[in-house]
Amino acid sequence: MPPPPPPPLGLRLRLSLLPPHPIAPSIRHAFCSPSVVSCHLSVRPLAQRRGGRPRPLCAARGEAEAEGFAWPDGSEEELRRLLELLPRELSRRVETHPELPALVEVVMDLGRPPLARFPSGDFLLSQRPISFDDLRHATSHSQVGDFGADNRAGISRTLHRISAIRNRKGVIVGLTCRVGRAVPGSANLLQDLVKDGGSLLLIGPPGVGKTTVIREIARMLADDYKKRVMIVDTSNEIGGDGDIPHPGIGNARRLQVPNQDMQHKVLIEAVENHMPQAIVIDEIGTKLEAMAASTIAQRGIQLVATAHGVTIENLIMNPSLEMLVGGIQSVTLGDEEANRRGVQKTVLERKGPSTFTCAAEIVSKKELRVHRSLEATVDALLAGKLPNFEIRKLGSKGSMQEVSVQKEQSHLGIYDATEFGSDSLRNARRSLDSAFSLDSAEGHIVRSDGADSSFNLYAYGDVLDLRVDCLASHSSAGVGRQCYFNL
Repeated sequence: MPPPPPPPLGLRLRLSLLPPHPIAPSIRHAFCSPSVVSCHLSVRPLAQRRGGRPRPLCAARGEAEAEGFAWPDGSEEELRRLLELLPRELSRRVETHPELPALVEVVMDLGRPPLARFPSGDFLLSQRPISFDDLRHATSHSQVGDFGADNRAGISRTLHRISAIRNRKGVIVGLTCRVGRAVPGSANLLQDLVKDGGSLLLIGPPGVGKTTVIREIARMLADDYKKRVMIVDTSNEIGGDGDIPHPGIGNARRLQVPNQDMQHKVLIEAVENHMPQAIVIDEIGTKLEAMAASTIAQRGIQLVATAHGVTIENLIMNPSLEMLVGGIQSVTLGDEEANRRGVQKTVLERKGPSTFTCAAEIVSKKELRVHRSLEATVDALLAGKLPNFEIRKLGSKGSMQEVSVQKEQSHLGIYDATEFGSDSLRNARRSLDSAFSLDSAEGHIVRSDGADSSFNLYAYGDVLDLRVDCLASHSSAGVGRQCYFNL
């Protein structure tokens, strides 16, 4: 008679979002034994040592670097000061996350579980809802400055920002603790434009890194090019909170704005009182600020500023900021001129010179679209044509990769998107990649000083003509050729 089957094996597992410790061989052997009926497997949090004490923040460095997240110089201590505002159990949970160096912000709303936001997504810190005591612990901390009219505060000599949500009675019921970092080299993609001395406008949606780039540009102008730089800092995001600016701005000087409505006045004050060679502004958002920026540019001062938007078209359609691109006006053409241009009698044209020489659309932290001539870009868009711009990317090792994209100056309306869609572009790119042995995942080749040739291809929008820049480098000088493919 065969032996009876072994009793069923029962396991009770405790799941954790954290990487578990390796299971000892003795435990693995015990699980394989038929005499074991029920076992309880627990995973010890990474933040705890054997004695139960919380692990110091620096202990997460090795794990973070193993995950591909690097610590910028000095940011580790500054991040520790921000985490001190959180209840101890929450700060321990943040410290154990493998993406700790890339922490974006911590959100604490009354009556809701707290969240930590990382590039990979939101991370739940605790199931326990936030209480008034947690909020008071954060806002009453000695490191936190006073909240201004914009409901923002900071931590002295750091770049962190504490933003408050208030109820109708003015009581704080929510906090967004946003991490600020000075990232050396974040403006390397724009170094040639900064060195040329022209005014530069940075455009991008919130959170894409505009303030980080403009802070590095201010340091670059002051330290590398020895210019007299004044920063007009509305919310202390460029130079940090407190009377002593953050070292991330180098030798640039900083003018704090007591009230956001006074930014345009402080801009003029900076020019008249301190004789700067360059002025750096963050977040131009009103018509008065745009007018003040235009006045500064007319005085021959290099201007570097940011504005919210995704593309240049957003500025053209924004009545408050259109002055930054020269202003827009409606012009009625005569019959002969309209026939010569092949357009309607009423057209839009640029009213005057642009405040900025060039512009950069920040696509991501490693990719930019650079418009070397902002006026030419605006004129092309108003005429219904595709502008010229450059795609600049940071390589895996920090090297710059550049793709020059020169659009055919044809009217946008002649292309039918239903007949030539994204599938046609994808097939065209695949065919050309195969013909020239390009990597379709990259879509471009890094410019090199070697003797080999490379082809740069970029397909953008619903266009019929793709231009391929063929770059051949020789020992004496580089030779550039351009090839056209009509699809």
